[in-house]
Amino acid sequence: MNIIIIIVIIVIAIIAAIGIFAVTPSETWEDQRTGFTGVASPNENKEKIECLSNGGIWEHNGCTIEKGTETQVKKIQCSGSAICVREKVIKIIDGDTIYSDSYKIRLSLVDTPEKGEVGYAEATSFTAMSCPVGSMILVDQDDGQLYDEFGRLLGKIHCENGIINEILLQNGHAKILTQYCMNSEFIGEDWAQDYGCKSKQIIGKVPQVWENCDSSYPSICLEPGIEDLDCSDIAVRNFQVTGDDPHGFDGDKDGVGCES
Repeated sequence: MNIIIIIVIIVIAIIAAIGIFAVTPSETWEDQRTGFTGVASPNENKEKIECLSNGGIWEHNGCTIEKGTETQVKKIQCSGSAICVREKVIKIIDGDTIYSDSYKIRLSLVDTPEKGEVGYAEATSFTAMSCPVGSMILVDQDDGQLYDEFGRLLGKIHCENGIINEILLQNGHAKILTQYCMNSEFIGEDWAQDYGCKSKQIIGKVPQVWENCDSSYPSICLEPGIEDLDCSDIAVRNFQVTGDDPHGFDGDKDGVGCES
């Protein structure tokens, strides 16, 4: 008799539980963070990358894409006359090197830490999150220096959140390669000027018109009386030195300045 009573109680409890579940709104069982039902997302990091790739904003463990954001890169115009193309990111090598469908791209004028150096992981992760794999970028090749010594295209890259060359500098993940300032199409841009391509760094460019130049350096143009300079202050290498050499560029007195 006692067994029958226990079985009846269990059946009644099961029926009651089913009834409660049936009348409970379905959204009660949803994960409100990401909009899917059941347990947490199996790959939240992948969702975050996809969100950023589509121009969305990731916050509170969810993605918001504002209308029109996904076409932001398409509206940007390139400067100069070299390669200007929209590409898909296929691999992030490090903070300043990105591979796209068609090109191996080295960011113009900026330098991030190499593998094994302090800041390498942070810079690489920053670029990966700013220009995630699968996202579209606009590549603006540097008219003044088209490729580097390894055959990589040198350029400025527009990602969804801005110019990656610039935002790496702004966030302390890169420095300006001042020795290339005078060669670059982008020397006059605010980010290049603000972080190093200003003042001394552009001194020493081979002039189109030879006026008021120090006669000690006949192959480049330095104004007479300018403050003392070192080879690190100018971009030119292996130039002719004659006369007094007021800056001491020709340390071994062989007639060649700032030998590389």
